[in-house]
Amino acid sequence: MKPGHSRIAALTLLAVVLNGCATYVPRPAMNVAAQDLDEPTSIRLFGEWQERVAQHVAAVGGGDPAVLSQLPGLRSPSVLRPGQIVFGATDVDSFVAERDGYDVFGLLVGKQDGVSGSQYVFIVGALQRRNYRSFAVADIRVMAMSMHKGTAHWQTGESDRQALARYLAGADPSTAVRFPADRDLFRMVACPAGICVEDRVSGARWSLYPGDSVAGVVGSPDVAPATTTR
Repeated sequence: MKPGHSRIAALTLLAVVLNGCATYVPRPAMNVAAQDLDEPTSIRLFGEWQERVAQHVAAVGGGDPAVLSQLPGLRSPSVLRPGQIVFGATDVDSFVAERDGYDVFGLLVGKQDGVSGSQYVFIVGALQRRNYRSFAVADIRVMAMSMHKGTAHWQTGESDRQALARYLAGADPSTAVRFPADRDLFRMVACPAGICVEDRVSGARWSLYPGDSVAGVVGSPDVAPATTTR
C-alpha cells in the first residue's frame, strides 16, 4: 500500500473508532412537551417536596418557619435582584439517580399574614428527567405552608395547563431546562379571595384559593433537603 493510502486508511479507522465511542445527545428545548402527569402522580411528587421543606424547618429552624426566609447572604451591590431561595427534592420516582424520574424545585415568593397566622408562599415546578438531562417542566403549582404545633400544613393549588403552556412558550429555547429559569420573574400579585403568583416575563399566572387541598406534614429533623440561593 502506498504511503498516502496508508494515511487515509488510518484516518478512516480512527473516525470509525471515535464514532463508536461517542454518542451525541442533543440538548432538549424548553418547550418540549413533558409526559402528562395524572393528578395522583403530581400530588405524590409535590408531596415529597413538601415533606423535605418540613424537614428543613424542623432540622434548621427548630420548627420555626421564619428560617425559610433567612438568606445566607444578602444582595450584592453588583447584583440587580436579591438572591432567590429555592428548595429542591431530587431523584423523585427515579430508577437510576440523576438519569430519570423528576426533580422538584420550589421558589419562595413571599409571606402572607392572616387571621390564622402566617403562610409562606412558593411557586413549585416538577422537572422531568431523561438520559441524565432535565427534559421538560411537567407541572407548576402555587403552594402555601403554615405551621401549627410543630406540623407543617400545606395548601396546594390546582394544575393549570394553560398557564404552563404560556410559561413554556415564553421561555428562552437556547438555555438548558431548569426551574426556576434564570430570567423568570415570579411575584405574588393581587388576587381576589386567594393567592396568585405570576411570571412577569411570560405573563403566566397560577392561583391558590382557600378551598384548595390541605395536607399536614410532620418534618423529621433527621433529614435535610437541598436548599440553595440564586
